[in-house]
Amino acid sequence: MPAELNLDLFAYPQVDGVHLISAPQQFEGGEEAYDEHIGSASREDSLRSGRGAWQLINRHATRPVHTVLEIGSGGGTCSLGLVAAAPGVQMIITDTSPAFLKMVRRKMNTAALSAQTTVFATLAGEDLARLPADSLDAIAIASALHHVGDWRGFLRDAAARLRPGGVLVIQEPCREGNLMMGLALDIVLSPLWPIAALDRTDLERITRCRDSIYFLADSAIEKQGEDKHSFLITELIAAADVAGFGKSYFYSNAHFYDLADSDLSNPQGHCSFIGYLDSFLEQHHRVSPTGMRSLRESLFPLLLRIDARFRAGDGVPLFGCMVFRR
Repeated sequence: MPAELNLDLFAYPQVDGVHLISAPQQFEGGEEAYDEHIGSASREDSLRSGRGAWQLINRHATRPVHTVLEIGSGGGTCSLGLVAAAPGVQMIITDTSPAFLKMVRRKMNTAALSAQTTVFATLAGEDLARLPADSLDAIAIASALHHVGDWRGFLRDAAARLRPGGVLVIQEPCREGNLMMGLALDIVLSPLWPIAALDRTDLERITRCRDSIYFLADSAIEKQGEDKHSFLITELIAAADVAGFGKSYFYSNAHFYDLADSDLSNPQGHCSFIGYLDSFLEQHHRVSPTGMRSLRESLFPLLLRIDARFRAGDGVPLFGCMVFRR
């Protein structure tokens, strides 16, 4: 552990170099499978997302940044770039899965990244209050806030853990654009669609995808499992205000990855609605190559005018990056 890290992590048991702040959990579906399909295993630049997160931290924090906490590291999509972009900054890389944390440490070794100022811990978003108040300069969470049950409580705890001028940076899918994807899938699942173009397995997968979009958009019901929410941007900003954050920034249709080399002057990003839906169906919901070919030939041409607006920077947020400053 870095000598200057003053979070009293020694109060928690340590197993294989991982501090157990929260009870360890196995990731639903398996860590290696997640990393292969939707993690960072196949990315050409495994450092880019973390560089984008660091860009946001460095741009919007109004205090020196010495200690950064990452919540929900997964396979290290953001972790590695954070460590590489900020040498000497104390990084606390956390996830509920020790297997993910071991994966991140292995990738750091492969990339020859020094772990001298990095510690690893199991920590659930719901347990953030177990860390001392006013102990962090920045918190980063990449596409993991939707796993946290009491996300409003998480925002309150995050504001209290940050020192004045510190920032919380978040990358998340957004409800507005995801509901548009649900509407597109309603076309495929309507009685007018040529069912023969898709086999039964792909229809079931597309149905589950569509139903999950609407389910996660319903904030009136309590949910179990890995995914629990999709967020309206206005809802997140309002909750951050209540939680004690004094300033909010939103970068629409941009991932951390997209902001790695950006000057951050344009908050409205450009993306492809069709490309995002294509990746979502193929990577997340495992629609077969034959099924994807059918969708690309029959559904996606119907979405070209919508896609053009997203490419021009006029689309509603499918995803985005948020910065909340205490």
